[in-house]
Amino acid sequence: MADKTPVNTERNCSKLDRDVLALPVRLGGLGLSNPCHDAAREYASSLQVTSPLVEHIVAQTHQLPDESLIESGRLAVKRGRAEELSGTAENLKQIVPRKTKRALDLAQEKGSSVWLTVRPLQEQGFNLSKREFRDAVKLRYDWPFDDIPSTCACGENFTVDHAMICKRGGFVIQRHNELRDLEADLLSMVCSDVEVEPVLQDITEEQLSRGSNRAQDARLDIQARGFWDPQSSAFFDVRVCHPNAESYKDQEPQQIYHIHENDKKRLYSRRVLDVEHGSFTPLVFTTTGGMGKECIRYHSRLAELIAAKKGEQYSQTIS
Repeated sequence: MADKTPVNTERNCSKLDRDVLALPVRLGGLGLSNPCHDAAREYASSLQVTSPLVEHIVAQTHQLPDESLIESGRLAVKRGRAEELSGTAENLKQIVPRKTKRALDLAQEKGSSVWLTVRPLQEQGFNLSKREFRDAVKLRYDWPFDDIPSTCACGENFTVDHAMICKRGGFVIQRHNELRDLEADLLSMVCSDVEVEPVLQDITEEQLSRGSNRAQDARLDIQARGFWDPQSSAFFDVRVCHPNAESYKDQEPQQIYHIHENDKKRLYSRRVLDVEHGSFTPLVFTTTGGMGKECIRYHSRLAELIAAKKGEQYSQTIS
């Protein structure tokens, strides 16, 4: 009989869906473990971890067991569990439908699942309502929505994938601007002369590479001084793409990031280097929460600077 979990997902889940949701968040699940499947393993793990203590009790030894023995048992259980879960996730990818496999690949990207593990602080806007949470889960697994219109305001057939790329209504621009403003706020904590949408200097006699943006009023999203090098200007441009758009469905996530990063560099990199004498970094995000290679490197550097300024551990800041 199919396992039903309507409270969290508003969906009658099949056995395959239930196995996916039982995976840890980092592997694309929701961490909703199945006690029927986990009971035997948890019992065996408990025996393994507590065996040094049990031996001392049976022997009526008044001295506590060596803490290192207990800790090594815990680490062995943790490693075994991690390997088992990784194997389960890979096995599921072989049997789930193609659409679900795609959803798992995207959910396993670095940063894609943070919204499920972050503290639901109201002041940060992380406290999702019941409707918002259920909708986010449906988006995560590319599950259908039952209460959406059949036709978009632009005249096209309305689907979730179309909603993510339709420029009618301003939501595509809004999500871009929210990310731009967030990055600018973070940069202002550690850099000077942070500016949103700076106008690039006019081109005079510089010989730019083919494909460069030569417009006299060209703008980038953010400029900040002292990010990569002291007193040097760093320029950033944000792009958000939808990996489930029809043109990307046959491409791996890393291929999609590579396409957009190269496109941004072709347009602006040489102009920034030769005219502005600064650095250029494309910040490519996906609607599923992933980030491109350049964007990950940027956030690592940003976390380093913020951690140093606040006197925090890097691991705490990057989280």
